[in-house]
Amino acid sequence: MRSGLGHAKPGRCRLSTRTYIGTKAFALKGSLLDAATVQKLAEATSLDELVNRLRSTSYGDVLSGFSPPFNARRIELALRERLATVHYSVTQGASKYSILQLYYLRDIAWDLKLALKARALGRPYEETVEYIDMKAEELAGRRDLIVKVLSAKDINEAVPLLQGSEFFSDVEKALARYSAKGEIRFFDVYIDHAVLMAISKEFSLNARIYSSRAPDVNGVEDMVKVDLDSYNVLAVLRAKLWGLTESETQELFIAPGGRVPPSLLTTMAGADSVTEAVKLIEPVYHFDLQGARGEEEFIDLVEDGFAKLAKETASLSFVWQSLGPGTMLALIKLMDFEVSNLAAIAIGVEAGIEAKKIQSRLRI
Repeated sequence: MRSGLGHAKPGRCRLSTRTYIGTKAFALKGSLLDAATVQKLAEATSLDELVNRLRSTSYGDVLSGFSPPFNARRIELALRERLATVHYSVTQGASKYSILQLYYLRDIAWDLKLALKARALGRPYEETVEYIDMKAEELAGRRDLIVKVLSAKDINEAVPLLQGSEFFSDVEKALARYSAKGEIRFFDVYIDHAVLMAISKEFSLNARIYSSRAPDVNGVEDMVKVDLDSYNVLAVLRAKLWGLTESETQELFIAPGGRVPPSLLTTMAGADSVTEAVKLIEPVYHFDLQGARGEEEFIDLVEDGFAKLAKETASLSFVWQSLGPGTMLALIKLMDFEVSNLAAIAIGVEAGIEAKKIQSRLRI
């Protein structure tokens, strides 16, 4: 499964690739916003004030050309542009660690999901393109991937245009499920499946080069396994909610996964309800599911639990100054969480939501 990102030619350097990217990760970590700063940003009374505050942070460059009127979506796209730029620069200096390039596919997948769902819902090109930045695709030389989808007459014309890409097989299945069930979020689940299958395969084949050299420090393995368990569990729960058969659900399993084995996923798929399926993972992951009303809320709480665990796992990758691919992957994941938090703040400020309520929704 190709990543299509290309590789930089290695130059003569005294630092090993592991040391280089590890050192770079620690340097970039210093640009992350601390919790107090993020909470303070949520107190902005307008988008103008929020943008002005962000201009004094590491996001200043991508916001320098911004002019009023602002909206939350434009702000989010600018923030994601910086994330894509940093992530892509990492892939160019770490060709030995292909997993970093495969994680970059998540940035491309983010746009692809929006493009495909727009075609499925019949939204015009002019409206949709305002919600997609395509910086990730431009850096990787894959802008045509999204443009072709956006230019298609409808979803049935758009999907075949992905032939030859790592997404095509899964997107075909997503279209079939969407056509049968009418649930637009099938595109999210199946596109994530394509990306994480590639990540799982790469890690399984090259686990040794991704190992952490320091004890008690989280590395690539820890983060990958949380991502795979999160995907597998949430895919099963959503498949049950959306009415897939057990055999259709099992097609979504990614193996090898993490702490949740295929046998447990199969048992979950055969459970009588989403609630019963959630109970089956409680011995493995102890998430706080108090207050859930209905199956959708149960799934949301499980997703929040995995997100918090993923953030904690990434943060612990920087313990004891360990250098290597784990620290760089952790840096990218922490930046992704930061962008998600800042986007949530922009949406909340735009909607006039009070600061305390916005702050309570952040993953800090």
